[in-house]
Order: sequence, then structure tokens, then C-alpha cells
Amino acid sequence: MSCTNLPAVNFPANERKVTDAAARLIEKSGADVDYLRIVKLAYLADRRAILERGVPIFGGHYFSMRKGPTIGEVMDFVGQRTAPRWKATISARKGNALNLVGETSFDTLTEAELKILDEVVEEHRTRSTGELVKWCHDNCGEYRDVLFGRKPIQVEDILKAEGQPETRIAKISKRAKELAELDALLA
Repeated sequence: MSCTNLPAVNFPANERKVTDAAARLIEKSGADVDYLRIVKLAYLADRRAILERGVPIFGGHYFSMRKGPTIGEVMDFVGQRTAPRWKATISARKGNALNLVGETSFDTLTEAELKILDEVVEEHRTRSTGELVKWCHDNCGEYRDVLFGRKPIQVEDILKAEGQPETRIAKISKRAKELAELDALLA
């Protein structure tokens, strides 16, 4: 079956894991980290995890927005602070800055996931947030220019942009669909 015949589905996001992963990015980036930087690093970590392992770290809904690709759930947690673990671990924005305020255990993250998060921070350490935004525009082939609003990015778009074989795209898409169905059943 061609991956173009599969329904577009993304992996579900888990609030605890999203919080732990974002906290790790903040911890490795230092104090008063620009929230936009964390949003970009989160997307890049998921992108790398999908390409390397076939599953994301954060999961959720990906979008092209004016300032580059993003994960909707991470943006929601930063802006609306709707997640209990997030509120207990990560500060409200002060200007554009995020900080850690609570204990961080990273107990939902595997060693492989921690490694990807740390590598993404290190790879982009010398880029300013503006440079990181531009880097994402230039290097994420699935990104589409957006002046207002947002355009969805599917897991399949990421894999296609990196030239992955149709069989791998179909396998990863099937896994995403199965996990999304399981998540819906458990909700």
C-alpha cells in the first residue's frame, strides 16, 4: 500500500513526557531561555527522533507557522499553561523567558531520548533564536511559508522531505495511527 493512501495521523502527545522533554531542553539551554527557542528545539528533537527511531519524543500536532515549524501542544503549554505537570515544573513566561521552577526527574524519557534532546541543544547552541528560526525555515523541507495562522505538518511530510522510502513511511504512519487509536481508547 502506498503511503499516499494512508490517512494522515500524528503520534499522540503525553503531557508528562512533553513536560519532561521541554524541561530537559530548558535545563541544557540555561536560565531565561527564550520560549520560541524551546519550541524550535522541541520540534527539531521530534523530527530527529522520527527520522532515527520512527517515533517522536514529544508527539502531538505539528504545524508550519510564521516563525517556523512547531508542535501545537508545546505552544499550548507555554501559552495557556493548561498542563498540571508543566505548571509545577516550568515557569510562566516572563517576557519571552522560560525557567525551571520545580523538580525535574525526566522519568518518562529513555536514555536514547535524552541523548537526542541533548544533541539538538548542543547542535544549535551558538545560534540565536532568530538564527534558529531561519535555520528551521531553510533546513526543514516539510515547512511551508505562512503569513497568518498555521498549516498542518504530518509525520509523513517529515519523512518524505528527508527522502525516506515509501515502505518506511507506511510502517511509521501505521504505528502512529495505532498509538492514536489506543490513546483515544484510554482517554
